[in-house]
Amino acid sequence: MADLKDEEQRLQSLIADKVVAQVRRHRANELMLEFSDGSRLFVNVAGQDLDLSVTGS
Repeated sequence: MADLKDEEQRLQSLIADKVVAQVRRHRANELMLEFSDGSRLFVNVAGQDLDLSVTGS
């Protein structure tokens, strides 16, 4: 559970104060949020696993 809290805190710091410019569905199991500064948050679900990835600024 500590790993999930750590991941939650790191993600929060990466996306704090960003403005969502677009939301896209590339695949049935993937959601992409693109922020106004060009950075992106990808959320992917495979079975019961949730994968988060932040790219860009």
